[in-house]
Amino acid sequence: MNKQSVIAIAEGLKQIEDGVERIQRVMREQNIKSIKEVAAELIPMLKADDDEINESIIAHLEKRN
Repeated sequence: MNKQSVIAIAEGLKQIEDGVERIQRVMREQNIKSIKEVAAELIPMLKADDDEINESIIAHLEKRN
């Protein structure tokens, strides 16, 4: 492993550490007890976004025909 690889890995690990700290801070601030609670709110949001994208694609394709 060369020096550049070690630096890249160290930078990636620092980003992971920062992300974990951000997640923990928000969970404490919002009094969120588990990732399951986050998923319960996130999944409907992602589904709505997905449905919106699908509808947009269908509308675009219909205009082309």
